[in-house]
Amino acid sequence: MKRIFSNLNILAAVLLAFVLVQLVNFIALTNPLRGNWSGHSYYELSDKTLQMLDELEYDVDITVFFQEEHALYHDIENLLEEYQYNNRNIHVEWVDPARDRARTEKLANKYGLTEAQVVVFDIDGTSKVVRQADIADSQIVNGRKEPVLTAFKGEQAFSSAILSLMQGEPPLVYFLVGHGEKRVTDFDQLAGFSKIGTQILRDNLEVKELMLSAENRVPEDASALVIAGPAQMMSSVEVELVEEYLNRSGRVMVMLDALKETGLEPMLQRWGVGLRNDIVVDLENTLRGSDVHIRRYNPHPITMRMQSIVQFILPRSVQPLAREMEGAVAEDRPSVAPLAMTSDKSWSETQVDDSNAKFDEETGDLRGPITLAVAIERGAAQELLDVQIKPSRVVVIGDSDFVSNGSMVGGNLDFFMSALNWLLDREELIAISPKPIEEIKLSLSRGQLKQLFWINVVAIPLVAVGMGLIIWYRRRK
Repeated sequence: MKRIFSNLNILAAVLLAFVLVQLVNFIALTNPLRGNWSGHSYYELSDKTLQMLDELEYDVDITVFFQEEHALYHDIENLLEEYQYNNRNIHVEWVDPARDRARTEKLANKYGLTEAQVVVFDIDGTSKVVRQADIADSQIVNGRKEPVLTAFKGEQAFSSAILSLMQGEPPLVYFLVGHGEKRVTDFDQLAGFSKIGTQILRDNLEVKELMLSAENRVPEDASALVIAGPAQMMSSVEVELVEEYLNRSGRVMVMLDALKETGLEPMLQRWGVGLRNDIVVDLENTLRGSDVHIRRYNPHPITMRMQSIVQFILPRSVQPLAREMEGAVAEDRPSVAPLAMTSDKSWSETQVDDSNAKFDEETGDLRGPITLAVAIERGAAQELLDVQIKPSRVVVIGDSDFVSNGSMVGGNLDFFMSALNWLLDREELIAISPKPIEEIKLSLSRGQLKQLFWINVVAIPLVAVGMGLIIWYRRRK
């Protein structure tokens, strides 16, 4: 009888232990805690992303078209786990393009996909595609044949995709035409603007062309107006229409090429920008002599995440004139911020017809650094009777060819899109910096490798065998 009670006591203890383990598991599942013990914040979400996820009330369906063998597979997997942990409305499906052909074809038709290695975000039937190039930067290093991943931009790309879908109706960007401007409908491999037009569409924006002479007004639904390298003079009436749009809290990007008079010069001067009839030369930062590589950026929301070189082609100077406008009323005085500057040894060349041009102060040349792009803001947002006033914003760039189809290199695309997002009040899409990928290498000498071999392959197994023999021998006694 005593043995029966003892067995029942053991059985009850086992059952209680089982119940206790299940209770602990239930509490852990319903109240999860996560910690980062890795020593770095590679997958740790920024405050901006966490705030966005707190406000996310929609179901987000994420479909990942990456093979498990891909270098970014596990990075994407770990990052999306953080998104799911912070918001249960996020649902992730993994589709292997090589093994699950039927599912891949069905979803490719649904989302209009033409390539693999993409991540698709979907909210209520509205989707956005994030491509591999948007997730990570890569470059050829040390003579390797295959590119090496240098920076992981997954959080910036994924948060931007979700946020743009949350915003609903996409902003509408107009490109001015009628004066020889670059056109997003031009597919010329060198001078066309079709690639930048495609990129704008991928960023959940709408694109239309605008001819002011036919409309007589910048449309009310315009979120931004882009004037990309006009080759002919604009009429004074058209310039007035552009400035009228600016005065009603408009957003304008002006890209002006060297040696071109456009009619916009007087208006830009009123907004604090001076344009010289020049070409900027920077012999320290050029490959062909006609291009200028920008390595110096002024702190600004547009440039805060610029880590690549922007390559301008035959650029002109864009000089801030804020000091010359001190007589203006404070509220009406434009705030002009330089964005991209050349080196100290560059100069603004006015003798543009001289093939052997060199710096000559007597002819009006200006010594560097020379500003090639500026951001202007007027009427900063203020609260007046609980109404927030939207400021006017302008970005002026001394070149338009840098984002043509044949010049999409380096950081050119990033610079253009960052400027456009700033104009559209979408700074949250440019404020999450890429995270550099650290390549950890273990360098061992031949002697150290031999030492590791003898320890791991010989000594440790021999110790295990010896311990086993000792135990066997003692048990025999």
